Amino acid sequence: MATTEKSVEELFFNSGKGKYEVTKLAIDWIKVKKNDEGYKNLSQTEMLDKALRDVLSGEATYEKIAEIEKKKQAAKQEEIVSAS
Repeated sequence: MATTEKSVEELFFNSGKGKYEVTKLAIDWIKVKKNDEGYKNLSQTEMLDKALRDVLSGEATYEKIAEIEKKKQAAKQEEIVSAS
């Protein structure tokens, strides 16, 4: 069974989101996900495409970014405490 993946342009036009909002959210999403398994071995072009798709599909949101950053900060604090 062949799957047809929608183009980023088609996803964008169907999303109803503004281009600046999508761009900012994609950049912020890359910043928090760049070292994750699904992102770390991608080229910059592939990473941007994946981030845009994540934003346009609703997987990437400002709330999820804040949650990831909070978890990373808590992990850093725990690491500091355990190293002491």
